[in-house]
Amino acid sequence: MKTSRNYRRRISSALIGGLLIYAALAAANSSRIFILSADEWARPRSGEVIVEFEPVRAAISYWDKMDNSIILLRYPGEDSGELWAAELHDWLISLGVPSDSIRLVPGTQAADEIRLIVGDRDELEQ
Repeated sequence: MKTSRNYRRRISSALIGGLLIYAALAAANSSRIFILSADEWARPRSGEVIVEFEPVRAAISYWDKMDNSIILLRYPGEDSGELWAAELHDWLISLGVPSDSIRLVPGTQAADEIRLIVGDRDELEQ
């Protein structure tokens, strides 16, 4: 009887420990990716149009809800990608995102998109 009770305690402890580890991993991996396509970006741009881009609106909203967060702009590595990312960077600033909360990172696999990656500053700057 005593062995059965010890076994149940060990199982319960293992389950609780597993749940705690799972919760910690879920909290640590809170980054979200929003994809802005070149087709969307090809529209004439103004402040009113930029906020209509769902990936931009969603990224800013997610960034605004998180503490200590940043937005990574992962862009195609050629000159046109760099220009695109720089312009998007400027638009994000005009929409209220501080420049120190935005990082430009070259090298997406697709040449026709920018990925807005929003997450914890400490995780994404590693």
